[in-house]
Amino acid sequence: MSPLKHLATAALAVCAITAAAADLPPGTGWYSIPNTRLRTVCAADNGFPSVSGASGCPAITLAWSSGVFDSTRNRMIVWGGGHNDYYGNELYALPLDTLIPERLTNPGLPVASSGSCVDAIAGGTQPNSRHTYDGIEYIASADRMFVFGGSLACNAGNFGSDTWTFDFASKQWRRMQPSGPIPVGDAGMTTAYDPVSGLIYLHDRRNLYSYDVNADAYTRLTPSGAALGYHMGATIDPQRRRFVLIGWDSAAGAGRVYTINIGPGSTYQLQTLATTGGDAIVNARYPGIEYDPVSNSIVAWSENSGSDVYSLNLDTRQWTRTALTGGPTPVGNGTNGRWRYSVASSVFVLVNSVDANIYALRLPADRGSIKVPVAPANVSVQ
Repeated sequence: MSPLKHLATAALAVCAITAAAADLPPGTGWYSIPNTRLRTVCAADNGFPSVSGASGCPAITLAWSSGVFDSTRNRMIVWGGGHNDYYGNELYALPLDTLIPERLTNPGLPVASSGSCVDAIAGGTQPNSRHTYDGIEYIASADRMFVFGGSLACNAGNFGSDTWTFDFASKQWRRMQPSGPIPVGDAGMTTAYDPVSGLIYLHDRRNLYSYDVNADAYTRLTPSGAALGYHMGATIDPQRRRFVLIGWDSAAGAGRVYTINIGPGSTYQLQTLATTGGDAIVNARYPGIEYDPVSNSIVAWSENSGSDVYSLNLDTRQWTRTALTGGPTPVGNGTNGRWRYSVASSVFVLVNSVDANIYALRLPADRGSIKVPVAPANVSVQ
């Protein structure tokens, strides 16, 4: 299925009455989904004590870990660990049709030794556990999860520059052998999936790259390095054709909103966007940011914002605060990609801690209308 058809199908699913819609409350606001603590299915506590590392199960989310949303199956996916914190490389899921947490895979064994900073384990067939930061994405057009780099499970926590994909249909890992200039493995890299082109966009804090999973190839897009800091998150606005970076830029010593035009004919220059009303997000470390196809804006939550969420209109450069109660308790180390939107269920999903229930957030349904991006001339629609 082409990327545009995939997105259009997902958009139409909003209108359907699904099991998920029946299970999740129809009212707006935060909802703590009962009995969804990932601790209940954590590998280290359920038959695999060798993967515990120094921090055990909490590090599955706390160790600068990320998540993706499997829109094909309407489920949230969490993957992380790494450094000394946690050595398991298993994946976790919350399907929104059952609301029952699952461990999709068991950890690859044997795990890497504490002193061995290797990027592959299980005979080279699986990636080592790692801090994932914002470096994983769901490739809807290929039904695979993309992984780049991260802080590997070992005493030193060295950074990898390896690329992997996980096939959700077969539940198999594949180490990719990409051509082209490879991004730099470092802390705080950011990624986002573009539903228009089917490409992954990746910023390694120096340059912007695109990754084509079908060609297994990286392309460096920026003419020179940007020297960004870390603590940021990324998303793509497919309507305005912008790669958007938001959060605390450690190099600048300040919160920033950056955008890069990824449309046809772009020179991919990094632009600083001066916004108002969103300090709780802009000054946050690793905020959760996600494009919302209903309001055609960027919707964000961070540990700075309490129960409130913020929406950024890139045209007016204005953040709008939605005051809410009953949200999650901050636990530290940021959100990264563990904040995602389900088109089929019309909710945002947040995984904040393995020891807390997973949250769903429903915003008012009249905040806009679904808009399916138009493909550029160089993208075929089948």
